Amino acid sequence: MPHALVTGFETRGPRVAGFGRSRRPDAVDALAAGPLTVERPASERVVDARVTTMYENSLRKALTAAQGEPAEASVEGRTPSSPADRGEVIGAGNWQPAVAFALITGAREDLAPLVLTGPDRAGPDGSAFSAYCEALHAYLKGVDAEGAAQRALEQNERARDWGFAMPPAVLLSQLVEGDEESFNLALADALEAHRDYYQVADRANDPNASINLDILALACHARRRGWAIRVESPYLPPDLLRAAEPF
Repeated sequence: MPHALVTGFETRGPRVAGFGRSRRPDAVDALAAGPLTVERPASERVVDARVTTMYENSLRKALTAAQGEPAEASVEGRTPSSPADRGEVIGAGNWQPAVAFALITGAREDLAPLVLTGPDRAGPDGSAFSAYCEALHAYLKGVDAEGAAQRALEQNERARDWGFAMPPAVLLSQLVEGDEESFNLALADALEAHRDYYQVADRANDPNASINLDILALACHARRRGWAIRVESPYLPPDLLRAAEPF
């Protein structure tokens, strides 16, 4: 089946708006003709040896037990220990990526406590991502998330010129709406927005340029929901998507 290839990284505006509104007819036709493909720029990043050394030292320190009660974890049959550290604040800034990892892996035992606690357990979230986290939490709890998703869309719109990447609120709204076709259109849009953001200035050297955890998490969740992912991209590792088997 032919692929609708996004060539030259040019865009024609969003394929779809929140909740499946304003779908571009040409985008709908392209999706019907075959999977949409979103390319990723070739990376020629060279990692400075000093950076590699810094990470190696940090990893060695993390896996070396010191004074105090050590925490243990099983990694490929080994059980390394490291000092237990409770110094980092648990808040929405940590809740959001933790949920993303849980949705990617599909580990319900990891997701359940995050859904129970929510993003504001440690206090109010004053970030620009607060409405997205609220909407994601409402959706995962299985409560009426439409109002929260609408607030996330509005928050993203207000932050359009703030100069940093916002979470995929339009993509999340398609899950809330239960619209599989619009989800795929919004998925291509979200990946292109991520790519465009990291092509500016020195952002291409940012480690986050290679993949967007929030987008990948929603794509994996949609597959577990039984939806077909009809977007192909290096931003969506196929092994991770294949592992996201429907419930």
